Amino acid sequence: ELAGIALTSLSSLPLQRSLHRDRAHEHAVAFSDVVEGTEGSGEALALQEQVAFLNGQTRQTNESANDKGDKIERERQDDVPARDKDRGDPRQLGQTQLDDEILEETYLLAADASQLQLPQDRAKDALQLRLFGEVLESYRRMESSLMKQSFLPSQLASYEQMSRQVSLHLAAGYRTAAHPDLQRSMCQAYVLRTFDSFQASLQAGNKGTAMEQLVELFFSKFATDVARWQESPGAVPLREMLEAASSRRLAASNFTYAELFDMCLAEFEKRDVPRRELRSFLGELPAIPSSAFRALEAQCQLAGARKMALLTILALIEGKPACRWRGLSLLFKLAFSAGEDGVRFDTIRLIINKIYSGPKSPMRWQLPHLSDAEVRGLLDEDSNGSGWELPDPDFLPLNRLRGRCVEDMATLMLRSVAAPEAHFRHNIGIPQRLEQLRADLFKGAICSAKDRVWLYLALCIKRPILLHGLVETFIECDAEMKEHLINSIEEAIKYIPVTEQELLVLVQKASHQTEPLVLKVLNILMTTRGKEPLHPGFGEAVIRLYKESNNPRLLVPVFDLLDRNSLLDFFPAVLQLESERVADAFRLIVGSRAPPLSVTELLMELHHVNSPGENIVPIKASMQALNIIFGMRDQFDTKVYGIVIQSLVEEPGPLPTLFMRTVIQVVKELPRLSDFIVMEILPRLVRQEVWGDENMWRGFMIVLQHTFASQPTGAARVLAMLPMSQLEDVLVQHPDWKAQLRDYVARQPPGTIMPHVKQLLE
Repeated sequence: ELAGIALTSLSSLPLQRSLHRDRAHEHAVAFSDVVEGTEGSGEALALQEQVAFLNGQTRQTNESANDKGDKIERERQDDVPARDKDRGDPRQLGQTQLDDEILEETYLLAADASQLQLPQDRAKDALQLRLFGEVLESYRRMESSLMKQSFLPSQLASYEQMSRQVSLHLAAGYRTAAHPDLQRSMCQAYVLRTFDSFQASLQAGNKGTAMEQLVELFFSKFATDVARWQESPGAVPLREMLEAASSRRLAASNFTYAELFDMCLAEFEKRDVPRRELRSFLGELPAIPSSAFRALEAQCQLAGARKMALLTILALIEGKPACRWRGLSLLFKLAFSAGEDGVRFDTIRLIINKIYSGPKSPMRWQLPHLSDAEVRGLLDEDSNGSGWELPDPDFLPLNRLRGRCVEDMATLMLRSVAAPEAHFRHNIGIPQRLEQLRADLFKGAICSAKDRVWLYLALCIKRPILLHGLVETFIECDAEMKEHLINSIEEAIKYIPVTEQELLVLVQKASHQTEPLVLKVLNILMTTRGKEPLHPGFGEAVIRLYKESNNPRLLVPVFDLLDRNSLLDFFPAVLQLESERVADAFRLIVGSRAPPLSVTELLMELHHVNSPGENIVPIKASMQALNIIFGMRDQFDTKVYGIVIQSLVEEPGPLPTLFMRTVIQVVKELPRLSDFIVMEILPRLVRQEVWGDENMWRGFMIVLQHTFASQPTGAARVLAMLPMSQLEDVLVQHPDWKAQLRDYVARQPPGTIMPHVKQLLE
């Protein structure tokens, strides 16, 4: 009955039809008093009961219909003078303001068309708005009505469905769309009531069906706007019909789909509804207006709302093909915005972790390091790697968005940091729509050139083949940007496995121009590889590059990969580097599973670079290197020093310049080798007449001083071996040693001690 009343009322009031009917069989629904003594009094009474039910009144079953009608009529007649004094004849609806009192005391009756005076526009809108309010209230009243107990669940469901259908027809129907103010008011009432119900459901711990009802309103509005657009083909695009973004006239004369969305969005913000509900809501709508993306962009500027806003954009891109271009445009805008770093980096993380999926085949501009012959069989077969297009510019396939769009936009932004006169080997062949998107980014507030490389660096982690494009751009940059790329590339390289083939190719294809960047890559690999060895090809590639540039720093990260002969050839050059670089080189040798030189051989070579007749490297550099390797003694067996010292003593010819320095270092820091030094090494030095070299003799005496207290017998034995002149000088410098020497001589068999020793002791 309610649906019949509503539809009959709307059908009688369109603007296009005459408001006065001259055909007796046509009637319009109007508010009027009950006509007594007519044949239609029974029908009027039935309608009165229905209106009373809609107003929340319960039916009195113990009264007959006639008795109840008489009672109502008497009450009405008693009250007529008072009412007429205040507002005149209620039949003159076009001349009066309808208020709640009139609506409660008048009834819906069929009136003769010739006598009916329909309300003016404002009053007519108020009448329909009040009727719409009754429709919205009907289901709530049913919930509190006694009649509910007499209905089956299926009947209640049908009643709810009918109420919703009528309310949607009234609020978003085709005829109501001709009255934007009325439709706006109806939709506002519908939205407010829906949000009230939704908040009550959330407080009760369940979502209910409120959001579904709101989505139904949007589908109704969308269907109406599409129907209106189809009736006027070519007048305006459908998007313009839904949003009226560029037409003030259209916006002023219509209640648009976008305005309805803004109305709901304002309620979402005002009522502080959980943002995940907004994401679910947007996912159900038939069309997403531009204002939704503006709202999401604003939310991304807030740290607390950014994560959910980005996930909402992702959901729209994946679930709604019509939103892909706008969603992708917004993500790129955020990734290259001039605002906070947090906005850019959070957006880049979303793109890399949730969206990006590398294409199967590279494009030609992604392989600048290869010749045309080398790229055969590697490129995309359809386009031969020269470019790609979209059959429908408005439709962006998801796989293209995830792969080519992300990669190529990142490449465009990377190339934008190069010098203005930069020349790249291959152009980027992309659709015009993507090129326009790039141009739009530069029209807005874009980040600095140094911040436009982060998305590309992040992509290199997922797809290392992109590193070659980075190297090509590096060559075309100015000095400041080159330095920035060198410092920034670590953010990508440290996450790429050292076994990645493209890293080896990058070093193999290196040139004098790319040497600084390649050196940085090698140093990063040296620190991130741990105990995992690099591919032997790195050593060969670095040797080739070193011969072009003569930069020994290139050799350090691959020092353990060089063959023995190459290492010995480059050894002096590496020793003259900074202490940190020398330490890195030695650390690789000491920690290698199959080093080209053992620690013993390394120490021997360190001593051989300086001899009394020749210094291959400065003594200062050799001393630095010996200190570095001595600092690593916890990583190898210290007996190595005993082996090295003995081997050096036994070698023919003069002792290395730093030999005694190493012996002193051992007796000071490695006490357990002191006995070996005193008993084996010092006697050998005496037999070699160590006093012949002033520096060696000075070192010899220092060793005796450090060992005499802990090894008195061995030290006295060494003293007894000295010639008279040297022994006399020693005893003059250290007279306290005479007692130990005298005790030692007394314990020795006769004839074993040289006479001059006893003579000096007397």
